[in-house]
Amino acid sequence: MSLDETCLSNGEVWTFLTNKDGHGGPGTLAAAIPGTRSDEIISILIGAMGKSVRRRVKEVTCDLSPSMMLIAAEVFYNAHVVNDRFHVQQVYNEAVDEIRVDIRRQLIAEDNSRDKSEPPMTYSNGETMRQILARSKHTLMMSQNKWTDIQRHRANILFKHYPILKAAYQLAMELRRIFNLKISPTKALGKMNKWYEKVMALDNNNFRSVIKTFKNHAPTIINYFRRRATNASAEAFNSKVKIFRSQMRGVRDRDFFIF
Repeated sequence: MSLDETCLSNGEVWTFLTNKDGHGGPGTLAAAIPGTRSDEIISILIGAMGKSVRRRVKEVTCDLSPSMMLIAAEVFYNAHVVNDRFHVQQVYNEAVDEIRVDIRRQLIAEDNSRDKSEPPMTYSNGETMRQILARSKHTLMMSQNKWTDIQRHRANILFKHYPILKAAYQLAMELRRIFNLKISPTKALGKMNKWYEKVMALDNNNFRSVIKTFKNHAPTIINYFRRRATNASAEAFNSKVKIFRSQMRGVRDRDFFIF
């Protein structure tokens, strides 16, 4: 099973429980519940499904939301709770991007006090460092083998002047490689612990809270290596809901839309 939340309209968030075995077709949607309050959702799901049904669920995937994990653990007490690997990687990637944003803010402040009679310095690709930083957001989220020549040139300039970004990017790719390995949870834990040490060695405040989050959720993150389950099916189902909402020009009658 997969737990996820989606916004229907006007900021109204619903919790969706979907069955991976449905593969997006009939039988995929198990429950659609308004709100994200864990106590209310737990009560509704327990009331709707008998204990024997809930006991048969062996695995529940969700993001790093404490609410979603509590719901999964309480309702499906016999299942392994798995944090979606892509949400885990996103947490680290956001910390990398915060470094990029911090550097750009510093350059903007310096530029504001610069003598405007002098043109800003441009690099071998014809861009200023502010432009390079602004245009590198998605580059830093991608594997090197997917970079275009322009992106590669831009990244090389950026990494040359800011080694912290290069080191942080390399560790992001190392985390991705760990998740791509078909290894046991025990071996995965060992590799993750070594990765934590490398991240902490960067000695950057942006990463301290990330490592704390990862360690606090270590069991559910490592559970991914049991069967390599992700929340991709739930994300795909949410996309279908959003497409349907777009086709219907929004949600005018919520009850009819849900029906």
